[in-house]
Amino acid sequence: MKKNISYLIMFLFILLSNFTTNAQDRSGSITYKGIVNEKFVDSFLVAYKKKDRPMSVKQDVIKAMENAKVEEFLLNFKNDESYYYKKPILEDQNYLMGSRAGTTPYYTNSSKDMIIEMSRALGNINKIPLEWEITSKTKKIGNYTCRQAKTTEKLYSRQGHFFYKDVVAWFTPDISISFGPKNYNGLPGLILQIEDREYTLTAIKINLNPSDDVKIKRIDKKDKVISEKESYRRIEEMMSDRERNMSRN
Repeated sequence: MKKNISYLIMFLFILLSNFTTNAQDRSGSITYKGIVNEKFVDSFLVAYKKKDRPMSVKQDVIKAMENAKVEEFLLNFKNDESYYYKKPILEDQNYLMGSRAGTTPYYTNSSKDMIIEMSRALGNINKIPLEWEITSKTKKIGNYTCRQAKTTEKLYSRQGHFFYKDVVAWFTPDISISFGPKNYNGLPGLILQIEDREYTLTAIKINLNPSDDVKIKRIDKKDKVISEKESYRRIEEMMSDRERNMSRN
């Protein structure tokens, strides 16, 4: 009887050890496709055509919006960390409209409740985690059943005022990883799609536990990290400097 109990304890210990190891060795790379929403393009063009602009400028902007390019983004994750960034492209798109999903990379460390927006203009910004409301709606994305979650994001404009943006996320509990594109994470499952007024990001390739080591770009210890409140002040300073320079010319 004692021998059976010893075997049972040993079996449970091995099972628990394997589970812990598997939980710690999670890694993967998710590819997202970013596209401009048609409704946004339509509403933008209707409003823009009414503006007082030179016809040549109008034609260039309208052409760029109507021929907006699809962009791809990568989310690499390993254990408690993730790194999200825009996939490099070979062709020159300086004069073409992209997906409007942005180009700023993000670093996340879930064990430290850290979400860093790695802004080229403003520096490393420590983002406040979003609060999600999970609804009863579901839909399929690829082979995964996803649940809907909603949030309202508070942002600061270059004009110096706050505005709010509604965001919808579709996450799958089948992949129990709380990461997603940009600063959208913290849900009980991997986010496969993000929808806002301007763009949609959708996972098109999911590579879990790849044989190659995934690359995570971290914040250097010597790099300064600022708060969202500090980033607002920097935006105001940048706009003041720009207006001052324009008045001199």
